[in-house]
Amino acid sequence: MISIIKGIFTLSFLLVVIRLSTPILFAGMSSFAASTTGIGNIGVEAIMTMSALFAILGSYWTQSAILGLLIGMLVGVLMAMMIAFFSMRLGANPTLVGIALNTFADSLAIFILYLFTGDKGSSASLAVKTMGTINIPFIKDIPILGQILSGQHVLTYVCWICLIVFGILVFKTPLGLRMRSCGLNPDAAKTAGINVQRLQVLSLVFSGIFASLGGIFLSLNYLLIYSKLMVSGMGWMGIAANGIASGNYFLLIVGCLIFGIFRAVSIVFATTSNFPSDLLTAVPYVAVIVVIVTVSIVNYLKIKKGNVNEQ
Repeated sequence: MISIIKGIFTLSFLLVVIRLSTPILFAGMSSFAASTTGIGNIGVEAIMTMSALFAILGSYWTQSAILGLLIGMLVGVLMAMMIAFFSMRLGANPTLVGIALNTFADSLAIFILYLFTGDKGSSASLAVKTMGTINIPFIKDIPILGQILSGQHVLTYVCWICLIVFGILVFKTPLGLRMRSCGLNPDAAKTAGINVQRLQVLSLVFSGIFASLGGIFLSLNYLLIYSKLMVSGMGWMGIAANGIASGNYFLLIVGCLIFGIFRAVSIVFATTSNFPSDLLTAVPYVAVIVVIVTVSIVNYLKIKKGNVNEQ
């Protein structure tokens, strides 16, 4: 136990948290973007999976990490547009569409991987161009702080820039106000002359972009390969963080970071203890359940207290 505690309170642990939180933050932004206009997207996991695969394949085909990134993002947006098409044009429930995407994405990804590599496990046989890290001049020379702020993966910086820019867009611009009004009361938004469907499509485009970046981070920027089940629930963690936040952007970020911490803790346990590996991989998912239950109890107590005060 002492070795585990020592492993947690280190700079290397903090760096692991930053890296593992990045795809969860992208997933959280993806879920938040869609829910802003009330359409919802629970297919985040599927989009991350397919984007991660096609980013690797795109990088292999073009021998360019940038083109691989763009191909992965295009696939993510197209999958988000599937939700828009089936729910808005054909009248399907967007939740069921998302479930359908999640159901076949992993199997389809393995099938496509096998077609191009002959391997059902990973893309390790493909020679691809990957995205590296960025060393920031001057900052990298600062003790400790330089190691935290500099030398991170490219998409880690992109993630935090997206967090700031999208937060400003949603909460500080007229477009963001219209998007939120669609989520709060679509009928009132229509009465005010707002094209609700157009903004819902736009929010799904944002959702597809963010989810795809989360998957691409894993394949082109972190693991540097595509491997079977590599997303492993990070999309669902982002969705859970968004559900817990209930529209609170800051709480969304905190929730994603908490889930990233628990993923890092599971890795520390795996390397410094003799616990069964299957039990350790369940730690982040148990954390999701515990956080959701805790938030639900707190909300229930608030409602109950409010009812008591009214009486």
